[in-house]
Amino acid sequence: MPPISLPRISMVPRPTVAPQEARNGAANATSKAGRRSSFSSRAPTWSTSTAEDGSLLGQPWYSGNCDRHAVESALLQVQKDGAYTVRPSSEPHSSQPLTLAVLLHGRVFNIPIRQLDGGRHYALGRQGRNNEELFPSVVAMVQHYTQHPLPLVDRYSHRCQLTCLLFPTKP
Repeated sequence: MPPISLPRISMVPRPTVAPQEARNGAANATSKAGRRSSFSSRAPTWSTSTAEDGSLLGQPWYSGNCDRHAVESALLQVQKDGAYTVRPSSEPHSSQPLTLAVLLHGRVFNIPIRQLDGGRHYALGRQGRNNEELFPSVVAMVQHYTQHPLPLVDRYSHRCQLTCLLFPTKP
């Protein structure tokens, strides 16, 4: 089957802290436990060019303004292996703006979606993996894993399980 030309997605997160807080360095504050504190319970908002360029907002699996907890609750309520959604990352970086959340065996796996080559390619998972698959867009990535098994690795046992993205879910 010949490759399909898909639109490029340009993701530039807007800051979720007030400009004064950012100037004072409040965005980098850490709690006593050493964890980074959050100044907004809302997920980050994306520029309108994201919706225009990639049509993410129109996708049945995109949870644009939902945070991690809302997404995990929605997936756990569905109770179907292969239920999934894409949400803004909890701590978005320009290279890791989104997260794919997938339900398998009653557990939600949160997988970073990395933006490579200035937005020309996307890949799943943490950096440094060999032989990773690259995709021209997030839409192409999701479409691929609806037809091909996605390996999900348990971070504690390192056990690998496979599932396809089967049930698009929005909180």
